Amino acid sequence: MEINIKMQTTLNGEKGCYTKEEIEKVVKNIVDKYDKEIHTTIDHEIFKNIIIDKISTEFANRLPRNFDYDFNRLVAGLMGSTCYMPDSFKALNERPNSKLLNIASLVENNGHHSTFGHSYLTLEIANIPKALAMVLNNEHDYNTSEKSARYTVMTEIDPKQRELYDKWLLIFERKIKERYPNGCNNFFDIKGKKAHKLAQENARYMISVFTPTNMVYTTNFRQLNYICHWMEKQIDKPSNNFYRELKESMSEFVTFCKTNNLYSEKLSDGKNRDFSLFGDPILKQDFSSNYQCTYKMSFAALAQAQRHRTLDFNINKLTFVNDFEKNRDFYIPPIIKDEPNLVKEYLNDLASIAETLPQATLVDVVERGTYENFIQKTKERNCVLAQKEIRDLTVNQAQDYLKQLIKEREHCWDRSLLPIYDKRIAELEKIVKGSRCTSGYNCQSPCQFPDGILHKSDI
Repeated sequence: MEINIKMQTTLNGEKGCYTKEEIEKVVKNIVDKYDKEIHTTIDHEIFKNIIIDKISTEFANRLPRNFDYDFNRLVAGLMGSTCYMPDSFKALNERPNSKLLNIASLVENNGHHSTFGHSYLTLEIANIPKALAMVLNNEHDYNTSEKSARYTVMTEIDPKQRELYDKWLLIFERKIKERYPNGCNNFFDIKGKKAHKLAQENARYMISVFTPTNMVYTTNFRQLNYICHWMEKQIDKPSNNFYRELKESMSEFVTFCKTNNLYSEKLSDGKNRDFSLFGDPILKQDFSSNYQCTYKMSFAALAQAQRHRTLDFNINKLTFVNDFEKNRDFYIPPIIKDEPNLVKEYLNDLASIAETLPQATLVDVVERGTYENFIQKTKERNCVLAQKEIRDLTVNQAQDYLKQLIKEREHCWDRSLLPIYDKRIAELEKIVKGSRCTSGYNCQSPCQFPDGILHKSDI
């Protein structure tokens, strides 16, 4: 696994940027280097001073420094000073770095960790196991961009998995083209590109959840340290075999942070938390102002669901089977369900690589959130362009939500609440009947795929 610091957030005009004096020095060196090549009637010394002053004035406090490994602690010291500043921000910005580092050390020792949450780092991580990307993406304080197994061909695949991936890529593409011939509507173009991409989306169910991928990951300095400490806990004593498989990659991640001055022994989570990917089951399913539910979902779909950071997801740790080979419950794409022999072949192929935990493996997933954020999820996932599995699951949730609200309304004696029930019932009724474009979402690029819009497609 290879990790690089891509960029870091700088505070405009503060400790993260070059000063005018620093720019002057750099520009002076450049001008001196080419001094002999300058031909002008203006005195050379005057000319240099004009150039240096103009450039340094133009870019002062606007150019970020080359990465300064004290940057995060300087920002923390500056933010810590803000809490007790006797004067103005201008006065704080003029404090020497040494004083800011002392303040950072003070608040770090006192457990005032919020001051370390103001600086952000962006990491480029190559060949990270997809499973570890899911671990990171289940923690909410982040931004991530990841190589898509839906739209790109994964290269670092085990030979057996590659063989099955290639086999089912052809089968799925054939089935899609049989069901939706090229040119049958505007959604499937005549060159077969759409069918091929959808086939890739389904063939990736044959790939292990531990397959290497590439991602860009952004989080703040405090969260990065919490992650490192949680990794150390799992490295020392894995909660399950899923984390055990990731020990080596976690060690590489922690080592990188330690080597690059991004790790603090004292910036550990004092609330005794851990990674949230695995958790307790819910005690009761409920759909009200807040909701919580559980359902079976593949690893591939869970990776998509995690991107809704206003919602909470976890795999039920009580039902997760540590012996991967015994996980024989797999998601079956609807496009092949009309051929029982093909379904049997599909399941047999997945069973032959069950010990690798293929992405088709179904796990018990717990989801929690508010009604409002569930509606926001439907505006992303109740769409023809969303993967079929998560689209269907979202519509099923909406149906369960609708049933409970209708039942609750019948027994509601507080008439002031009835308009809220009516509004939400009407909203959910639209969602269960068709894609987001039929329920008020203003789509900028209509798919023109009637089967998909009306929830009748097999893909």
